[in-house]
Amino acid sequence: MRIEIVFLGLCVSLTAHAQSVLYAEKFAGADAGEKISRCIAALPSTGGICDARNFSGEQRASAGFTVGGTGKPVELMLGSITLNVSQGVHVQAKSSIVGMPSSSGIGSDQGATVIKAADNSGLRAVVQIEGALAVLQDLTIDGNKKAGHGSGETLRVERANRVQLFRVTVQNSPGDGIAIVSAGKQESCCAKLENVMAIANARAGLHIINSNDVFIVLSEFENNGGNGIEVESSSAMRLEQSDIGGNQAHGVNIHGSAAQPASNLIITGNQFGNNYQTDINISGSNGRYSSIGNTISSNQFLGGAYRASGKYDAVQIVDSAYNVIASNSFFANHANSYRFCVNISGGLKKPDQVINNFCQAAEAGGSGAFIGTSTTVFSGNQGETRTQASH
Repeated sequence: MRIEIVFLGLCVSLTAHAQSVLYAEKFAGADAGEKISRCIAALPSTGGICDARNFSGEQRASAGFTVGGTGKPVELMLGSITLNVSQGVHVQAKSSIVGMPSSSGIGSDQGATVIKAADNSGLRAVVQIEGALAVLQDLTIDGNKKAGHGSGETLRVERANRVQLFRVTVQNSPGDGIAIVSAGKQESCCAKLENVMAIANARAGLHIINSNDVFIVLSEFENNGGNGIEVESSSAMRLEQSDIGGNQAHGVNIHGSAAQPASNLIITGNQFGNNYQTDINISGSNGRYSSIGNTISSNQFLGGAYRASGKYDAVQIVDSAYNVIASNSFFANHANSYRFCVNISGGLKKPDQVINNFCQAAEAGGSGAFIGTSTTVFSGNQGETRTQASH
């Protein structure tokens, strides 16, 4: 009798365990999206995996769907698919969407797994992350701006702490490519972006709003219609070993307010090139400390082919303080020279440090190499330094 009871209990346990992995193609539905939605709903309250890898080629999700739920973490697995969504895809806490392993794509050369806004859908966001600890991996998310309308984002992180994006391409948005957004309580703190490509979006490739401690590494922000990265009222971003180029405004644009500063950023080991305006622009507030204490170190700046010669700086800092600009190199040609390699101006009476930088770009034209205020500390730079009047 005891053996039978133990055996019965083992069967029940195995059955319950099997139900935590379900296959989307086995569910009824008008399209792949509805089948995925029913697969997710059928998972136990403790969560599980909805395996949708048997869907391939062009598929539709007319109604959109939500991955996960309150206290129910879900992993959605996708295969070689282009999933055209007419309503947004929402990702809840501790849930994930994982595609076929692939490096982040560029242009028409994409990985196997694509989630794309359907024609004329006008979505606020194609994919929206709404819960902490969510993950997207091995995906291309396409905003389909040529066949759409509106100004929504391709990917929106909405008040969700510690999300992670890995090998994700975000492209063709009618608005920002990626928006990481908090209210006043830093609900989207501490996102991790690794091997991310944000390309050909109508506005910024990445827009960080009221969200501190975002980490970005081995990523590319290319050919966007606005800034490559816009940091708005968000402090302590780390940007490392990435490429920021070909953007039609600034490469990185940093601005904040006294109440919501954009301070203490670390930008190191990156390459900037072909941006139409300034590669790094920091805008503070005269008389108040709103964008201060940033470190810009060991980056390479290339003039590129798109910048109007002599009109924009590589690094421009206005009404800021306590910044360290160290061990960077600046190169340009005569047709597309910088105005200055580093240009610091404004009325704040606290020093910036400009140390051990190399400015070959000044030889190509422009107004000079390094210019600062009366409190700027210059040391060990190769290139002329000068002081301009504070205002």
